[in-house]
Amino acid sequence: MWLTEAGARRLPAAVRRSQPTPHRWPGQIGGREVEAVVAYVEKGRRPSRHRDVAPATWDAIACALPRARPLAGTFPTRSGPNCFGTVMAACGVEGAQDRWMLREPFEDWLAEHTARGGHDGAPGTVLVWRAVDGGAQHAAVTLGDGWALHKPSQGWMSPTKVLAVRDLKYSARAAGQRLHRHHLR
Repeated sequence: MWLTEAGARRLPAAVRRSQPTPHRWPGQIGGREVEAVVAYVEKGRRPSRHRDVAPATWDAIACALPRARPLAGTFPTRSGPNCFGTVMAACGVEGAQDRWMLREPFEDWLAEHTARGGHDGAPGTVLVWRAVDGGAQHAAVTLGDGWALHKPSQGWMSPTKVLAVRDLKYSARAAGQRLHRHHLR
């Protein structure tokens, strides 16, 4: 059973004071809810570096990745949108950034629009982390000049981020997964 704010006020003062600070909601943050949510979203996460990407880099990828720049640093309106849809959307697939994209449509898109191979420093290399059984687990796309775009999770609090390719590869590593590369055709 959830305790309402009014119910919490009826608890003895000693009980209220004994609660850890994070559980004092909303009385302790009244008027600062946005700050509390931002602090939660930022805690322990790498910030998007989309503002560090040179305008010339964005311009150079505009044809191949027409939605990459508008997506960078944005949050979805709800939980669900994921890395597969983000990569597809960056490449111009309308509405993909708003969907929880399943592996099958992503694999179909990958087969139709990419070829195996690619280089981390080249724009338009789709990075796909695969499990031992070959199933795609995570995806990102390189922007060139050492940058890549990805969505770390399907949670509402997970923005579409730009990170240095090396940082992205480090943060996306998981036991038993292997990184595969595909380049846009």
